[in-house]
Amino acid sequence: MWWDSFASGRSGLRPLLARAEFDGRALDAWLADVMAERSLVRSDVIRASRLNPTFGYQIIAGQRRASRDKLIQLAFGLGLGASDACELLERGGASALRSFVRRDFIIAYALERGLSLPACDDLLWGQGEQTIQT
Repeated sequence: MWWDSFASGRSGLRPLLARAEFDGRALDAWLADVMAERSLVRSDVIRASRLNPTFGYQIIAGQRRASRDKLIQLAFGLGLGASDACELLERGGASALRSFVRRDFIIAYALERGLSLPACDDLLWGQGEQTIQT
């Protein structure tokens, strides 16, 4: 992993920072890049996310902040896997999916298998967890 360079080298912080790759894109810029890479249209993403259209457009444009669950809905609309969903959550100011939290584990499972948002909610409900769409 990236932190192996800390243990293996005796160099200071500056050389490590010089080699590190940082991506300071805001959520809206990151979303635009993801949608362009995947040839996704905003309206389709919002529909698949089951977000209120006005609110969904505002999130994508960077005009509104979203709750963690709304960002998770967006991850489903984008068809992201668990890793990319974690990045979306962190860029949106929320905590990443945590494998030691039962609900997050189920959400990650659904994302990795390409399940829809309603299918994920069915899994959550069946396991006695709070659904994403309340």
